[in-house]
Amino acid sequence: MADMMGAGPARTEAYWILRRVAQGKPINEALAEHSGRISGRDRQLVTQICYGVLRHRRYLDAWMAPWVRSKLDPEVEDILRMAFFQLGFLDRVPDYAIVHAAVELTKAVQPKAQRLVNAVLRRAMGHRPQQLSLAVAYSHPDWLVERWRKRYGEEVEAILMADNEIPPLTLRVNQLRTSRQAVLHALAAQAVEASPSEYLPEAVRVTGSLWLEHFAPYVRGEVSVQDESGMLVAWALAEPATDHMVLDLACGLGGKSTHLLERWPEASVVAVDRSHARLRGLSANAQRLGLVDRLTAVHDDARHFVQAQGQRYHRIILDAPCSGLGVLRRRVDARWSKRPEDLVGLVALQQTLLEAAWQALAPGGKMVYSTCSVEPEETVDQMAWALSHLPRAHLGSLSERMPSEPLKCRVEEGMLSLVPGDLGMDGFFIAELEKSPSPN
Repeated sequence: MADMMGAGPARTEAYWILRRVAQGKPINEALAEHSGRISGRDRQLVTQICYGVLRHRRYLDAWMAPWVRSKLDPEVEDILRMAFFQLGFLDRVPDYAIVHAAVELTKAVQPKAQRLVNAVLRRAMGHRPQQLSLAVAYSHPDWLVERWRKRYGEEVEAILMADNEIPPLTLRVNQLRTSRQAVLHALAAQAVEASPSEYLPEAVRVTGSLWLEHFAPYVRGEVSVQDESGMLVAWALAEPATDHMVLDLACGLGGKSTHLLERWPEASVVAVDRSHARLRGLSANAQRLGLVDRLTAVHDDARHFVQAQGQRYHRIILDAPCSGLGVLRRRVDARWSKRPEDLVGLVALQQTLLEAAWQALAPGGKMVYSTCSVEPEETVDQMAWALSHLPRAHLGSLSERMPSEPLKCRVEEGMLSLVPGDLGMDGFFIAELEKSPSPN
């Protein structure tokens, strides 16, 4: 590591993080592993480089391709991608310094490639690629661009552009503990750029740099991180009645569970997930937010849990495992691992979970189904399947529960669908299924 410091600590750490991602580690986990070695001053640059290289990878490869005559070693390829990203998308560092840092990194990783890296960068820096396809220009897989082109027509470029924007950090205010205005004041006191959401009263969009561990309202459990589209699940679910109990199947880190508990002080949630790691994250979040006494975390497969317990619930959330194609602006590495055939297995899993959730739903109960995808197979087609396969099922209507008029207007046939970037939010789908009471 010391031999690489001629490139600067930020670029050195960015390089190692990208190598971890190349080995299969998700970008957020790879960054977290290295965060202890990154100073506050360098952290923003490391994050910019890592996310930028993954977000624009195909474009960067097209930029370097005319100047490379043979196949590059993966390590050298990542160094060149880092340099081309900085040349093309950052303006804080002079070009000569970017080239120098890339050569210094190469000296430590592949010394024989130093002259190659230097020559490629110096020849190519003034010659951006031209006449690219949309898929290459916006760094998306061909199959996905073609799929979206068939569905959205000319709107596809706006969606691709939204996927490549740096998304805001969105804070959800815990209104049991503070107000949105108080959070905005705290952000302003730290000179962090932020604004209240136009669409949800508990949401704040942060566009400046904010390290949560140094932000007192986060430490005190007054805010959580959640995109506005994800917050809409708690709005979509009808307020719990009768026993005030909600079942959250496949709860993940519990963003939707904790939001429900913040919105409804009398409610309690049973949150089920098969991942120990996610449940540990949920427990930590619930502790920080002061919600532990109203949340029961259960480590189990959702299907087994329903069969073993046999209890019926009047309110259920099923935020189903999905392709995640609506949130590629955040999960920048995922666009390179997705395949069209993945949808087949996901559709089958979603239907199995819908059947399990339906079994757990009490007569007269209501269930919200959501995905961070807007692909028809995972959304409207699944609702059509549910209506034909789940007994006494019918769609509810979400428009009355949406917190603002622009969101109400995006509810069609009772279902909410947001394409990536719509209203500045992640792509998302939400529908409500109601179970008719048992016949007399």
